Amino acid sequence: MLPLLLSACLGQVNAEALKAQPWKAGVSLGADASFFGSLGNVVFLDVGGAARAQWQTADAPDDEGRVFVRQRLFAVVSARYTATGRGPFQNLTFGHARWTAMWHPRVGTDVFAQVQTNQFLRMQVRAVGGPGVRAELVRTAAFALWGGSAVMFEYDRLSALEGSDERLDVFDVRWSTYLTARVALVGGRLLAQNTTYVQPRFDRFDDVRVLNETEVMARVTDAFMVGVTASVLHDTQPPMGVVPTDLRLLVTTRFSLDVAPPAGS
Repeated sequence: MLPLLLSACLGQVNAEALKAQPWKAGVSLGADASFFGSLGNVVFLDVGGAARAQWQTADAPDDEGRVFVRQRLFAVVSARYTATGRGPFQNLTFGHARWTAMWHPRVGTDVFAQVQTNQFLRMQVRAVGGPGVRAELVRTAAFALWGGSAVMFEYDRLSALEGSDERLDVFDVRWSTYLTARVALVGGRLLAQNTTYVQPRFDRFDDVRVLNETEVMARVTDAFMVGVTASVLHDTQPPMGVVPTDLRLLVTTRFSLDVAPPAGS
């Protein structure tokens, strides 16, 4: 979920990254990749990738042909490295795992855990996790809207900054809420999705992180997509020396492999 790569920068991770067939039962494996390199007058290297795995079961189609997920296990690992002739300026990794259980076709629960690093944002390690609720609000063939809300426990270990006396080990509890809208056009060959996360601290609502991410993907084949992701990330209380807002634009490729669904799904 390179979309995931982008959102790792300030700690928000878009676990709702766009998938070609998000409600299909069974096992799916996937990978994202991006690369850009230049030598000569301009020396530049940007390489990133992610691998993900998902298993889910689903109810039989309803009278309108819609399929609703019952159980989902999802995991992703990712890394990105960027450097110029002056040296590296981005070096990040993260892993994310999530269990979703839909106790009703439209209402369920999430439990998630995540670990990440980002050398150039002073993030030696950030570990988050917690429980939440999820709701499927709208579902048609061309449009879907869903969201959720969770209690997010967060531990940060920052690298030291010369001249700063700020705490290097920080534990916070945040309220993480998200809303995702998805549109399918041209018979599902063109997909667009927007996700917004808002994550204030429970004890200080003026300390909030916000992620808005828009993805547009063209499905070349059932297994291969290409597209672009644009992200805006904002942290009202970033660590000292870190700019509060990041704007990102990434062209990416996405590969998915679906395995036969489990018996009885």
